[in-house]
Amino acid sequence: MATPVAAHLDSVSVRSDANATQAADRVDGLTDASLSETGDFVETNYLGGSGYKSRVQTLKDTSADLSGHFMEGDAPQSVLRDARDDGNTVYVTFIFDPSASAGSKGKRIPMVVNSYDEKLTPGGVVEFTCKLLGNGAPVAV
Repeated sequence: MATPVAAHLDSVSVRSDANATQAADRVDGLTDASLSETGDFVETNYLGGSGYKSRVQTLKDTSADLSGHFMEGDAPQSVLRDARDDGNTVYVTFIFDPSASAGSKGKRIPMVVNSYDEKLTPGGVVEFTCKLLGNGAPVAV
């Protein structure tokens, strides 16, 4: 019987290069993270077919949303802000199962920062939200 996997928000890392992640690459203050993987489909059909549409997958895409508390001096958050400003690719690693064997723990995905927002609420803490778009194929880690 299948069992659910516990979420580990401390297992999302960001680097400016494709090297293996270190503990210092984990995004501090993260309260929510999501990864979406989608596929584009085109319709195929042929004369004499069933009359129903068929589809074939062409390109795949990824996107991610990260949000949490703004942490002054946090290197991964700085990498995200810098990438927003200069358009460089960042490498986001999602670890889904820290105890799995290498190649089955999660994915490292090259991404570009589509937006990085900071929210200031009087009496609260500064929060950030970052939206990323895939910029290449994921790699198993």
